[in-house]
Amino acid sequence: MDALIPEQVPEARFVLTYQQRNITRDISLNLVSLSYSDYLTDQADSLDVELEDSEGKWLDAWYPGHGDTLTLSIGWDGQPMRALGSFEIDEIELNSPPSSVSIRALGAGIQNALRTTEHQAYENTTLDAVAKQVASRQGLELVGSIEPIKLDRLTQQDSDLTFLRNLAGEYDYAFKVTGKRLVFHAISELAKGVPVASLVLKDLASVRLRDQITVVPKAVEVKHKDPAKKQLISYNIVNGETVAVPSSASKTTTSADTKKKRKRSASAEEAKAKAKADLARANRERTTGGWTTMGRPNLVSGNVVTLVAAGKLGGNYLITASHHRVTRSGGYTVDKEVCRISAPSISLTLNNTKPDLALSTYGPQHEVVA
Repeated sequence: MDALIPEQVPEARFVLTYQQRNITRDISLNLVSLSYSDYLTDQADSLDVELEDSEGKWLDAWYPGHGDTLTLSIGWDGQPMRALGSFEIDEIELNSPPSSVSIRALGAGIQNALRTTEHQAYENTTLDAVAKQVASRQGLELVGSIEPIKLDRLTQQDSDLTFLRNLAGEYDYAFKVTGKRLVFHAISELAKGVPVASLVLKDLASVRLRDQITVVPKAVEVKHKDPAKKQLISYNIVNGETVAVPSSASKTTTSADTKKKRKRSASAEEAKAKAKADLARANRERTTGGWTTMGRPNLVSGNVVTLVAAGKLGGNYLITASHHRVTRSGGYTVDKEVCRISAPSISLTLNNTKPDLALSTYGPQHEVVA
């Protein structure tokens, strides 16, 4: 894909609605900045709107209601816009002088009892069945592809948000609530996505990439106690999916360490699934970082981008967080946090990389806005 240039995209556009009413024109003259933060897992997506308020109207007649809904679409003048999600207002902050108001809204809003402590037991079930039960209890649509990993018994003594976040982490799934959707998706599946953009290293700003090897073990050893035979069984899983480029004559792609873990697991299937999850996380931690680029609505968490002309640090990167920012001047930028999921075996160029602009199934449903 050709890089976007100022002559082609002279001005950023956005559409902001409040309780399904388009308020874009009403706020444009007072807008200082608009920021959308989108996370792969663990954190709720958020929307921050900062407004100049010298007339004081946002403190009275225009004071927004907690729990009221904001929706955001964003793009460039002359191009289709993309809907980035629905958010519920959580926080309103006044700053003076000069007088300004900041409004923060969350993707995992306050209209569902997601943060209420629950006491639940799940027996003789599967990972996907547990996710479906929690989604049903909260009245949310479950989105994602979940393996039917067998679980003998789980005890929940915390909120649904905390419970599913911890459960997702054990099996290397991305989890978050966005609007009326509960997303529970295998990160390994997201990593197989077709890149949505090719980015050239020299065209990026504020680049920071860290390539380390101590975090990547050569194997994972997991011990599982067979409750029927009352025996302790050990499994060794060799790391065969490294994403590193050998950087010296030694061709080293992992440390010499074996990561050992011993957790209660009812079956060999459960134990191996947890071990594979640990190994996958470690491989993604090998090369991590981020950069700033001109804004593109499809640069969201769960999507893959290709970094080219970056030598040993090139390859495909999974976006783990993105921060979209539009300012009063019309500027639109995206800060991304990324981890490498595959490294190039040969030098990549823009000519042999043809990104697909289809969006990841993980992120918010992106709809064209007229």
